Amino acid sequence: MAQEHVIRFKDKHDLDLYVYDASDARIRYDTLFMGFYEKENESDPRDIAPGKSPWDEERQKVTMGLFPIFGGLVRLSWHDLRDNFIEYTFNFDEIFPDRIIPHPKALDDRIFWSEPLAYTPGIILEIIDRRLNIYTVIDLHVQIPNTNTVKTKTYRAKVFTREF
Repeated sequence: MAQEHVIRFKDKHDLDLYVYDASDARIRYDTLFMGFYEKENESDPRDIAPGKSPWDEERQKVTMGLFPIFGGLVRLSWHDLRDNFIEYTFNFDEIFPDRIIPHPKALDDRIFWSEPLAYTPGIILEIIDRRLNIYTVIDLHVQIPNTNTVKTKTYRAKVFTREF
C-alpha cells in the first residue's frame, strides 16, 4: 500500500483578494486593511469591478505578503452589483480545521516529498457579486516522468464557496 501524503499549512501563508462585479470591497486581516474599487467620496459614482473573464483565473497570483498561520479573523465587506451591502467574518481555522492543503493525489508518486513546496502556500479570496470563493494555491516540486528533472508546478484548488 502506498504511503498517503498530506501537505499542511505550517507557520506562514500568503494571501490575495480579487473582486469581480462588486464595489467597495474591504478586507481586514492580521495587519492588513485594504479597500478595492472604492469611491473617493460620497458624491462619486460607484467604482464597480468588471466581471470575471475566462483569463482572470490564470492571472490570479497571491501577492499580499506573508501572514502567520492563521492571523485571526478575516473580515470582508463589499457591495454587490445591486449595491446591497454584504459583510462576512470568518476564521481560516474554520475553513482549514486540519490545516491540510489539497493537492492532486494522482501526483503523489511524482512529488518531491522531502521539500514538496517551492514557495509559501497561498490563499485566494475571490468575491464575485454575491459569492465568496476561497482557493489554495501551491507550487509543488514535481519530478518529470522518465527523467531526473524536478520542476515547479502550480496547483490551485477551490476549498470553500458561499452565496449571500
